[in-house]
Amino acid sequence: MNTAALASLPVWQKNHIDVCVKNNLFKDKKVLEVGGRTPSEVTKALGVKSWIGIDPAFKQDWTPYENYGLLKRSVLDFGEDEEFDFIFATNSFEHITGLDEGIKNMYRILKKGGQLSALLGPIWSCYKGSHTGYKTASNEIINFNNIKLPPWAHLIYSQEEIKEILAKSYGNEIAGDISFWIFNTDFLNRLFYDDYEQIIKKSDFKILEFRDWHTSKFPQADLQKFLEHKYNKKNFSTVSIKLLLEK
Repeated sequence: MNTAALASLPVWQKNHIDVCVKNNLFKDKKVLEVGGRTPSEVTKALGVKSWIGIDPAFKQDWTPYENYGLLKRSVLDFGEDEEFDFIFATNSFEHITGLDEGIKNMYRILKKGGQLSALLGPIWSCYKGSHTGYKTASNEIINFNNIKLPPWAHLIYSQEEIKEILAKSYGNEIAGDISFWIFNTDFLNRLFYDDYEQIIKKSDFKILEFRDWHTSKFPQADLQKFLEHKYNKKNFSTVSIKLLLEK
């Protein structure tokens, strides 16, 4: 494996690729990447037969090579029956509205015996599940790792309450923008852990792996009880999920 080809990738994508390489999931495979744009030099180093990345957020199609392309498409209806050997998705499933339909379609376009490896998070039900990302006029990045909000705030408070909390640190304008984004942007599907679990269990896939990826963070007992009652869900600790599914 050409490790230099991986140098420009985010650490979470490198780690996911490393796991897939160890399981020999790329070599000589027709690969579909859902919600990503892994560079062609990396896909060549992985020894794939072909690589297509799809995302409806792409500005346009880009197909510089015969066996590599980035397409402005949705996973909800892309592809032909049994077209791909392997589906690879890093931190994209939490952004897909209609994920249950997407999972059905991914099953359809995988060849028999084909596999799907996905890493997703932070998911909505975890302590930093707001998935906030905001760039101020002074180029300060406010994200889910450094935002001045208490853990699980997006599940505890309303949009207006979040705005009031943030205004103390960032002022009213930024606080209003961020609080609106958390609750209204279509960037997130806002699925809870319990929802992902139900979607995958109801699918036709064989589940080879469904596990926590990052270290879980558990709410205090009284907060756990409050969240369970408010949302009728159980898991508020899992930060991200690692899936390996097989057709």
